[in-house]
Amino acid sequence: MDIVLATLISLAAMAVSVLLHYQSMLIARNILQGSGLSRRTGVIVGMASVTVAQILSVLLYAVIYYLMTLRPFFGSLNGEIEGGFLDPLYFSLMSYTTLGVGDIFPLGALRIVSGIEALNGFALIGWTASFAYTLMRQGWSD
Repeated sequence: MDIVLATLISLAAMAVSVLLHYQSMLIARNILQGSGLSRRTGVIVGMASVTVAQILSVLLYAVIYYLMTLRPFFGSLNGEIEGGFLDPLYFSLMSYTTLGVGDIFPLGALRIVSGIEALNGFALIGWTASFAYTLMRQGWSD
């Protein structure tokens, strides 16, 4: 049951994360259309928007790790743990970016969450790169 619940929590987090990115791109586009800003400034606005979305996604997963570790049946984060919120935040950042340093690692159902976060992060980083390319291609032609 813990694996099913962890999977559902992960899928919900992924949906929120995708919606955050989609909304950040829409907001950037709406700000830029008819704003009178130069295309180069538009690149900065667009990149700031998706960077904030990336950070919020990492924070979302970090909160999930933190809350799930309060319930032992979900598993735990082990390794070089210092205590507090910094550990799940750092682990989330390593998972989201697929860096996977390995100094902190999940046990139990948290492994499902970290795997889905890595998949989510990989896809959204790629989406961000595509968005950035589009912004820059348009921005450098001015």
